[in-house]
Amino acid sequence: MPIARILPLLLLALTGACSDGKAPAPTQKPGKTSPVLVEVAQVQKRSIAGNWRRSGTLVYRHVLRVHTREEGLVTSLPWFEGDKVKKGDILAVLDDERLKAELRKAKATRSMATRRVSRLERLRKTKATSEEDLIEAQTELELAQTEVEILETRLNYTTIKAPFSGVITRRLAEPGDAVPRNHHLLTLANPRSLVVRVAAPEQLLADLDTESTVKIQLDRPGSQPLTGRLQRIFPTLDPQSRLGTIEVKLDDSPEILRAGQFVRVALTGMAKTRLMIPFAALRTDRRGEYVYIVENKQVARKDITSGERFGDWLEVTEGLEASDRVVKRGFTNLKNGTLVTVLNET
Repeated sequence: MPIARILPLLLLALTGACSDGKAPAPTQKPGKTSPVLVEVAQVQKRSIAGNWRRSGTLVYRHVLRVHTREEGLVTSLPWFEGDKVKKGDILAVLDDERLKAELRKAKATRSMATRRVSRLERLRKTKATSEEDLIEAQTELELAQTEVEILETRLNYTTIKAPFSGVITRRLAEPGDAVPRNHHLLTLANPRSLVVRVAAPEQLLADLDTESTVKIQLDRPGSQPLTGRLQRIFPTLDPQSRLGTIEVKLDDSPEILRAGQFVRVALTGMAKTRLMIPFAALRTDRRGEYVYIVENKQVARKDITSGERFGDWLEVTEGLEASDRVVKRGFTNLKNGTLVTVLNET
């Protein structure tokens, strides 16, 4: 085939091949990135009192563990758990026959010493005895008197009386038991001394004082809330949990209350001036907590330390100033140094 006819056919084939494929897209010139639209909020100083809800436990503040101060046989122990006693009631009695016999002997010795002193005093007036003999007799009389007083005291220890009105919470012996000194017989608690113990973090403890109001709710259906006042903040924290302890005194102690009972406690702390931001502004990552602040139409990351949350607001303890503005909405594609347009600019 002549070359003059082949060339047009080749050109036609090439043209068809190009028309079947996709034409390459034209290269666009790079342009400027559009600013990100955001909403901001001003960091605010507010005087706010913290409110917390914690669980607590009822405990007796005034508890007496009744121990023996003499050894002997328990002859009377009429009280059981739950029994109520009045101040002065006899709680327990120990056998006292041996001590009574020793007391009679000591009194006889004292009587003999008394007569000897009287005789030597008469003889001394006539100089029929020496001063040393009289002094020795007087010393023996003092020792005999002291022995009587010791035995009378020990005899009183065999009858144990209630030092205050209360309720028996433990009974640890029975009549007929031979018990040594310092043996635990009973436990007596003052029901009017019921308090609430609450475990609390250190930050909560710092916001409380003796004027803080407290409401207590029993964990039982239909129970009425109780009121109380903060009585004591313990000075140490638990080394394991890092929690402290607060003690709440009840304004009233109904008979339905029991030591060991679970309660829910609502506490109101002191009003303090705090730096506040919307909670929605808080961001977190592996480095910790942070927010974006707006400066010269750009955002900058600021690491912060947050405190308590109050509804939709969050306390910031470190990292911000009252003059800062933080981003609260519009975080898509936002990073340090991004240009922004503030929608709620005033």
